[in-house]
Amino acid sequence: MGRTIKNQNTRRPKPVEKIQLSEKHIHLRVFLVILLLAVAAVSFTYALTSYLKEETGWKVIKVSSAAKANVGDEFTFQYELGGGETSATAEYKALTILYSDAAVKAYEIFSADESFEDVVNLYELNQHPGEVLTVEEPLYQALELLETYGNRNLYLGPVYEEMYNLFQCKEDYETASFDPEQNEVLREEFAVIADFAADPEAVDLKLLGENQVRLEVSEEYQNWMAENGYETYLDFYWMKNAFIVDYLADLMIENGYIRGAISSYDGFNRNLDEREQSYSFNILDRVGQDIYPAAVMEYNGPESIVYLRNYPVSDQDQAHYYKMKSGEIRTAYIDGKDGLSRTARNDLVAYSSEKGCAEVLLTMIPVYISDSFDASALEKWTADGIYSIYCENRVIHYNDEKLTLKQLYQKDDLVYTAVLAE
Repeated sequence: MGRTIKNQNTRRPKPVEKIQLSEKHIHLRVFLVILLLAVAAVSFTYALTSYLKEETGWKVIKVSSAAKANVGDEFTFQYELGGGETSATAEYKALTILYSDAAVKAYEIFSADESFEDVVNLYELNQHPGEVLTVEEPLYQALELLETYGNRNLYLGPVYEEMYNLFQCKEDYETASFDPEQNEVLREEFAVIADFAADPEAVDLKLLGENQVRLEVSEEYQNWMAENGYETYLDFYWMKNAFIVDYLADLMIENGYIRGAISSYDGFNRNLDEREQSYSFNILDRVGQDIYPAAVMEYNGPESIVYLRNYPVSDQDQAHYYKMKSGEIRTAYIDGKDGLSRTARNDLVAYSSEKGCAEVLLTMIPVYISDSFDASALEKWTADGIYSIYCENRVIHYNDEKLTLKQLYQKDDLVYTAVLAE
């Protein structure tokens, strides 16, 4: 016979022992629980505060991630926190807000191809020839500066439209449609545009005071633009960041933030620091297809430095350059006399402690965007407080007796030397 298995469900459970809690120390236990919660809250708050706290010292100030479209990706703003009346953390927060707002505003008011609510920018001017419009003050000041220097590159907008398309090409075969060096029809169009741009009777901005402007365009030019599919009369294009870096730097100075420096990827730099702290700037030299770190420029005090070069050095340079597989390079430096890319040198650096980047640039353009290089013109700039540096045959030429050049390139048989102009 098999074994009889008892049904386990029939087992009676053991009685549960009841424990009587004493109320003798109930208040102490409640107090301990509250104390532990308070300690945990303080610990969490301290950890969070420590995480958010900014240390004294140099910090890259970035545009807030919540900001609208802005110029932040084109600039680097470095600042030394903790030297003001407030804490480094408070200073960082204030700087981030100020810089973010300015970066958004700069993007909007200097744009030639986008419209924004309640903003009259270059796009609006292009769309409303003949109308009196009130622009933002930084834009008006930029337009005044162009007029003062007699620079009409702003009117080369149609050429910049095609050059922008050229620089977006990925393969050489795509460039023929946008490159006047390969496309004779386009070359002739650029010559016509250059003639219109140089003629105030064809196109001109009238500055009327109190930030009011009127774009005047002849009927002939308007008809030609429409027939040829162009839309942009005015565009700062590659010059834009010179004006923007001045706007950003001047705004920081106005608000008392002077322990920093702002630089763009395309060669416009403003140092705000009035202390005797040493700063450096790399001097490059392109020889053939090779680029050499020729020397390091050392300086102190506020400085505006402009570095013009006809070759790319970073991925961001795609907006202003196209390099053919042959090694030829097309640039955004357009000569107003015929609408073609042209540079007198591979690279040229100019700087001033008295003027902003835009003024330094406007001084450089007639010499740099030219068929030939006039070194004697550089000496004339010194009367306006603008000094220069350029390389030729491994010799670094400079005309500022106070300038210090260090780390001159030396490797194998390649040796750079420096010569002060007499």
